[in-house]
Amino acid sequence: MAGFDWPALGLPTPRAVRLSPAQRSRLAHMTELRDITRPADADRAAAEFASETQFAGDLRRVRPWLAPDTPRRAVLAAVLHAEGTGFLALLGDYGPWVYAASVRDLQVLGGAYGALVQAAHHAPEDAVYAAAAQRPDSLLTRLEATDHRQTGRGGHADLVALETGFWHAAAVQAQTRHVALGRRRAGGTPER
Repeated sequence: MAGFDWPALGLPTPRAVRLSPAQRSRLAHMTELRDITRPADADRAAAEFASETQFAGDLRRVRPWLAPDTPRRAVLAAVLHAEGTGFLALLGDYGPWVYAASVRDLQVLGGAYGALVQAAHHAPEDAVYAAAAQRPDSLLTRLEATDHRQTGRGGHADLVALETGFWHAAAVQAQTRHVALGRRRAGGTPER
């Protein structure tokens, strides 16, 4: 670990979590999924997940229209109000929380996150650290809490581009839904 200041990136002890083979296989797969169709669904899911460290931050991160001081338990209801019905999902045990309008949108986000996990899995620590240092609260830092990387296999993927691409895809999906719902409301078109 010499030369890598993981605590400065918010990770006091890298690779402290030892993954079982089953846990390792789930790193890039959806581990939570909730269908959010009504405010009561949002309230129930928020009650269940708002205490999760990254829950509110991940949802706010791609939604600049949400007030940064929105209480953690109110963030999901605010997303539902701004974007309409959708799916709340956690991508992997150490991955991001996302809200998507459709199964197809979830597949896009899951694929982008899976590509990042796969690239990080084969990357040397110096590449992972350098990429994680480029972005506050990097998904790579979350992954480094586990022993997911296979040392000595090398890797040349652009980890910064992969993580940026994931967050960009999530932001585009959220923005598209937010704008479309705003237009429907302004035009009097019924919401789905």
